[in-house]
Amino acid sequence: MSAKKTILILCDWFLPGYLAGGPIQSIATLTQHLGSDIDFKIITTDRDFKSGKAYESININQWTTFAGRQVFYVSPENMNPNFVLKLIQSTSHDSIYLNSLFSKLFTVYPLKWKQQGKIKSKLVLAPRGMLRDGALAVKPLKKQLYLLYAKLTGLFQNVHWQSTSSQETAEIKKRVGKQVQISEVSNLPSAPGKITFIEKTPGVLKLCFIARIVDIKNLNFAIDVLKEVKTAQIIFDVYGPKEDDSYWKLCEQNTKSLPDNIVFNYKSVLTPDVIGSTISHYHALFLPTQTENFGHIIVETLQNGRPVIISDQTPWRNLQSENAGFDLNLNDKSLFVNAIQKLCSMNQEKFNKMNSSCVNYINQQLNINKIKEQYLTLFSQ
Repeated sequence: MSAKKTILILCDWFLPGYLAGGPIQSIATLTQHLGSDIDFKIITTDRDFKSGKAYESININQWTTFAGRQVFYVSPENMNPNFVLKLIQSTSHDSIYLNSLFSKLFTVYPLKWKQQGKIKSKLVLAPRGMLRDGALAVKPLKKQLYLLYAKLTGLFQNVHWQSTSSQETAEIKKRVGKQVQISEVSNLPSAPGKITFIEKTPGVLKLCFIARIVDIKNLNFAIDVLKEVKTAQIIFDVYGPKEDDSYWKLCEQNTKSLPDNIVFNYKSVLTPDVIGSTISHYHALFLPTQTENFGHIIVETLQNGRPVIISDQTPWRNLQSENAGFDLNLNDKSLFVNAIQKLCSMNQEKFNKMNSSCVNYINQQLNINKIKEQYLTLFSQ
């Protein structure tokens, strides 16, 4: 048997952080599932997204162990190109895994160092959905200039791309070029949950929204939808960091127009360890996101046997035919209203069947053993 590969991961945020959402979970689940097959070393920052202080009880500026992973947490004073380059060069590894597209210090500089011959190892770049139209619409000028610069200078040459779906493969080829080296390998999910059955009375529905509160996650659209549901009794609880204050104020103002049959609550920010148990207290996840590369919260909801009401801009499609929820066109608000009303009217027997269908659907979509083999192939090339 050949020796284990050592993969050096560069990412802006990692555990115990959680405020950056999906990118943290993508690396957490990857290293959890493949930790016995691959030696992972992670270089990251010493604090969570938008946090002004370092993690407590974490050794910084040295290699340490966190939850079984080898991690180097870099303090702000060392977040500079010279320090990071020397750290990479002094760390034994076979390949480097870039967990972003626009991170200056953990993607752009390493691409330049590869180009300059300062880094010899293979680079694998996972753009994490950042080439989707919806993602590129955020700060578009800066991103378009960067992509143009990368094309003109050949910055993406000798890079092996990882997409997580056929849709992302098409996006990468569209934005970067059809001749790119690319492997299509899905993200790995968190540990499977279990179905906790909940009372379902016709005419009553408990919905949750679990995501960062920013425009792209579409909370305000969700509120607009609920304004059209006039008869059923609905509780709509929102969880997530208020990342965009102006957007949150817009949403908060909009909730004042909700009819009396809709109860809106902003609850808290959830840590990853309580997401599954929180989901089990609701009938469905309502997350009409504008774009999603993977959607860990969508996957975890389905794993816990709860349907999702989402847009058709995620990898999770054909939910209606699989009795696992609804993936709908954002241009037609009435589709979302009808989906919510359908769930509202559902009785216990039908809802219990839907719970089981959710688990069956996501298990069919995500063959964990197959995905693990694909990662081993990716990192062994």
